Amino acid sequence: MMECAVPEMNLEAMTNGDLHKVGVIGEWESIVAFRALGLSVAEARTPEAALAQLNTWAEEGYAVIFLTEALAETMGNALVPWRLRVLPAVIIIPSSGKTPYLGRGELRAAVSKATGIDLIGQRKKTQEEQSANAESDSEESDMCLT
Repeated sequence: MMECAVPEMNLEAMTNGDLHKVGVIGEWESIVAFRALGLSVAEARTPEAALAQLNTWAEEGYAVIFLTEALAETMGNALVPWRLRVLPAVIIIPSSGKTPYLGRGELRAAVSKATGIDLIGQRKKTQEEQSANAESDSEESDMCLT
């Protein structure tokens, strides 16, 4: 099991207005698009590399650090102290090309907390309703043919 010393919050960065920094850590194919959005990106394929980057960005005063789901799964309990911190907020996001489980739930909770609305869950519900309506429309049109 990996041990990690989690640095204290960077109070200097908090008071000088640098809390707008946002970074993404993970597999290159999952994070490269975030660079176009102006976010800092750091490729990491091992838990050790991810922890080193988390420490660096925490010391630099990053406010939010997104971590890909595939990488988070390999980190195990080493990620727990980071998840308990207020800043930087470490949020798990789905990895590219992988069915999202943990990342989707994390993203859903973060969006719901920020907006007060379960937008991701609402989208799924709407899709299910549309599918059900399409099936009932199909059944009605089948009845007309007989």
